[in-house]
Amino acid sequence: MSLDCTGQGVQPMTAPLIAMLADDDLAARRIEGVLAAEGLRVAVRAHTTAEMCGGQGAAPEVLIVGCGRGITERDHQMRRMRRGLPQTRLVAVMPEDSRRGVRRALEAGADGVVFETKLESTLSLTVRAVMAGQTVVPAAGRLELDRPTLSTREKQVLRMVVAGKSNKSIAGELYLAESTVKCHLSSAFSKLGVRSRNEAADLILHSGADNGGGVLAAPAAS
Repeated sequence: MSLDCTGQGVQPMTAPLIAMLADDDLAARRIEGVLAAEGLRVAVRAHTTAEMCGGQGAAPEVLIVGCGRGITERDHQMRRMRRGLPQTRLVAVMPEDSRRGVRRALEAGADGVVFETKLESTLSLTVRAVMAGQTVVPAAGRLELDRPTLSTREKQVLRMVVAGKSNKSIAGELYLAESTVKCHLSSAFSKLGVRSRNEAADLILHSGADNGGGVLAAPAAS
């Protein structure tokens, strides 16, 4: 026991119960090594979300998710963990591989985000910070936290994409050239940080705020 400035005893912070979800053995060992160097230990490791959520015993206080490379699958993992372990603090470990990746991770349920390239210097600090109730993101990703501003036309086109309509069908309903529809989609994809129609639809449908970023509430074609 240590003493504070008044001479009163201060109980040391107990180590949190940490779990890890990672299907790559090399990445998992790296994460375990980084934590061990700071006096932290991974008590439970799972390879799949079903294995993690279906386990017996106390829920972990912190779950480190060694996310895969696919953006959409990464988002799915985080959402499944958030639903299955609502009280657990989630820390996503991910590559710096996409625009808006940090914001998407937070929207999917992460409490903290760590880039793989900065793992050794930031992981343990992030774990302790989320345990204290903080949301932690890399400085390089802080500008991602503002929601992208989509034009009314971009929202209309995206809403029709979510409905499964083709570019040709969208062009006909909005009285636009098909090339114009493609331009609107390219601009919207860039703002959302996605690469395909499927990724855009997944992001919009699973966004918990503002009706999918305002897309689902966009005015109908007139």
